[in-house]
Amino acid sequence: MKKTMNYEEFKKEVMATMKDYLSEEYKDYDMKFQTIKKGSGREYEALMVGPKDRKMSVIPALNITEAFKKYESGVPFDEVMDNLADIRMNAPIPSFNKEDIFDYDKIKDKILPRLINTAANQEYLADKPHRDIEDLSLLYAVRMSEDSEGFSEAVITNDLADMWGVTTQELHDKAMDNIAERPPVFQNIESFLFGKKENLEIEDVEPEDYNTPFFILTNQQKTKGAVMAVNPKTMDRIAAKFGDVYVIPSSVDETLIVPKSAIDDVQELARLVRQVNDNDVRPEDQLSNNVYEYDSDTHTLKIAGNGQNESFVSGAEEPKEDVQEPEESQEGQKLAM
Repeated sequence: MKKTMNYEEFKKEVMATMKDYLSEEYKDYDMKFQTIKKGSGREYEALMVGPKDRKMSVIPALNITEAFKKYESGVPFDEVMDNLADIRMNAPIPSFNKEDIFDYDKIKDKILPRLINTAANQEYLADKPHRDIEDLSLLYAVRMSEDSEGFSEAVITNDLADMWGVTTQELHDKAMDNIAERPPVFQNIESFLFGKKENLEIEDVEPEDYNTPFFILTNQQKTKGAVMAVNPKTMDRIAAKFGDVYVIPSSVDETLIVPKSAIDDVQELARLVRQVNDNDVRPEDQLSNNVYEYDSDTHTLKIAGNGQNESFVSGAEEPKEDVQEPEESQEGQKLAM
């Protein structure tokens, strides 16, 4: 009976045989292992298979940590390797001119905001231009490619902004202008739970027509779509139709919008948010333990109720700067620069 490999043996075998599973065009590619660090303290080890002169080219990061888990669970080694090879050879490489990243005028219309929890990402935010909104932070990313299922983006660092000669305020203004042009997805939560696909026109919604007047707000890809709640164009439309509303941070992928008139006790609502985060939302998908209200005068979010609940505490880190994580609606291949 063949001995099962431990993790280090598995890595050595992957490195030794990877090119046997790839097509001829990859025979001269470099290979290396790299640790990919993500928010909320998560990380995984990846195999990078890329051209020797790749510089800023974009390649998939093959998740070796997850591959070993499959191998440990009984998936044959050949099948694990075939899957890794398929991911590498069939990865949709972003149609993005790598030189454009250095020219602000060429990429400024691709800059969009990204919303994360401040306390959980303090180290990650340290070298990136950002703006704080209560216990959240907006940072900015270049959208490199996208389709209806997901997108890939490169987060803007202080060094990149300095090279462009732009300020955080200029990045913020451009990102908010760009997101204002993107239509939201707006859906009643009951329709979502019953599997009904819909995208409501905000102005046509009558909240009193719904047994549960909670509405999901996200982006077209339904991935990292909580940022739509800081889109003043969308939120002003909601406030004009619904009046005063609470914004519930369901996850980094979406928020829930509910008229204040439908909630008797906002502190109880905040308690439920914390309970759901603790029990049902993966740590990497959590956005906040607080409930917000939208201030239509200042066009921004404010923590509702008696102030901030217990903050997230995490020594979270994100990828090193030569790694670019795409945001996709499903787990799949990752990309690296």
